Amino acid sequence: MAIEIPLQEIVEATAKAGWEEAEVLTAIIKGADNLVLAHGSNADLDALLKAPAA
Repeated sequence: MAIEIPLQEIVEATAKAGWEEAEVLTAIIKGADNLVLAHGSNADLDALLKAPAA
């Protein structure tokens, strides 16, 4: 996935700032979840999760 490299860079940068990796990943997951809920895209997300990997 194209987003993996930028996400890894965020994790590395926050580790240098003193965050634990688990904290960063939890924050990313919660943030992504909140965005999905805010956009009312649960059905779209379900369809994407069921689609074959590109």
